[in-house]
Amino acid sequence: MAYVPFARKYRPKKFSQVVGQEAPVRILKNAVRSGKVAHAYLFAGPRGVGKTTLARILAKALNCPNAKEGEPCGECEVCREVDRGVFPDLVELDAASNRGIDDVRALKEAVQYKPIKGKHKVYIIDEAHMLTKEAFNALLKTLEEPPPSTVFVLCTTEYDKIPPTILSRCQRILFSRVPHEKIVDYLKDICKKEGLKCEEEALKLIARASEGCMRDAASLLDQAGVYGEGKVDRKVVEDFLGLLGENTVKEFLRMLLESRVDDAIRFLRSLSEKGYNLTKFWEMLEDAVSKAILVKGLKNPEGVINDYAQYEEFKKYPLEALLYTETIINRGKTDARTREPLRAYELAVLKSLIVKDILPVSQLKKALPSKEEQRSEERKPFEKLLESVKDPLVRRILEDAKKEEKNGKLVLRVDRELYERYKKELESLKAQHPFVEFELQEVKKKESDPSNKRLF
Repeated sequence: MAYVPFARKYRPKKFSQVVGQEAPVRILKNAVRSGKVAHAYLFAGPRGVGKTTLARILAKALNCPNAKEGEPCGECEVCREVDRGVFPDLVELDAASNRGIDDVRALKEAVQYKPIKGKHKVYIIDEAHMLTKEAFNALLKTLEEPPPSTVFVLCTTEYDKIPPTILSRCQRILFSRVPHEKIVDYLKDICKKEGLKCEEEALKLIARASEGCMRDAASLLDQAGVYGEGKVDRKVVEDFLGLLGENTVKEFLRMLLESRVDDAIRFLRSLSEKGYNLTKFWEMLEDAVSKAILVKGLKNPEGVINDYAQYEEFKKYPLEALLYTETIINRGKTDARTREPLRAYELAVLKSLIVKDILPVSQLKKALPSKEEQRSEERKPFEKLLESVKDPLVRRILEDAKKEEKNGKLVLRVDRELYERYKKELESLKAQHPFVEFELQEVKKKESDPSNKRLF
């Protein structure tokens, strides 16, 4: 018997087997159960998340004689024929290769005939956005008022390319990417059934590489099982995909936060020499630092990050250091688009030299003296000077003098006439306090000053 790849072998055959698409499954199952199935549906979402699979299950549910609560039995002749692709009342059209108006005209003619074997005829138009404008126009009337017991399902990965006239004639069901945790559970189930030895860390790497696509995840697991000869561990997946585990990414992040630049650059060059995908690694690093920031900043990250416990260790680093590290990682990703990736990432690593010296704002406030403390520091030399002055007139002269810090010395600007009058005392003070300098200046007396008037 020919080998069947995992993506086909473990394709869901019932609504209950579909993973990660709870809303679409509930809508379709309830519609079948209540007899409120629309004449046309548009399934839109990313690749490999179950659009065509659910369309086939819908065809089963509508025609299965043993369906219960909207769920097909999966064992009757109708269900088996749908699984084999030979059920006469299920027609699948690949719009990527049958996209012209002639193909749609042929479909319109076939629609007029009643179901051959089942109760409903189901037409699945895959990659519907590939139909030409003329083909869409030819389909409008049939799509709006199809013959009784006929259901159309249009599947597309590019929702925005479907004309509004088509959208208005269909019930739209949006599909989402499958969460990584559910993909990992799905892969564990396959490994158990296939007798593959697997590590959870390896399955997480496959889930991340699949980018939420269940079909890709199954295909990657299939290839990894062959590559590892029945063993799917972290090293096998890293070698096979050119990716690194989460623990390795976190260790590199610690290097940046602790400014271990030499170690980080040696590690990057080692990855490059071994042929790892540096761009994928950097994307994983960007994801890791984002999680670390959320764990540090949020009071309760449990509802935001599923694996938040693995990033608790990053709480010891200042939030400012994490934010700066995220900035340089993001900048490195941008630079890698216009230059050789290794050079861009090495430059980003060099920028992390100052990360270990970044202080939290709270500590920074404590480290910097306040304005009052600064004024106090400025007053200390002058206060020492005043303490040694015994003559109250000299003290008054010093207090009235303008003060300035210059070349590490306290400069006092004193009126020349006053300086000459108290020269002996001021020179003595200067000898006692080398940090003091006197700067003489002429003070013009105002006419209104009584001391400036002459008697003769």
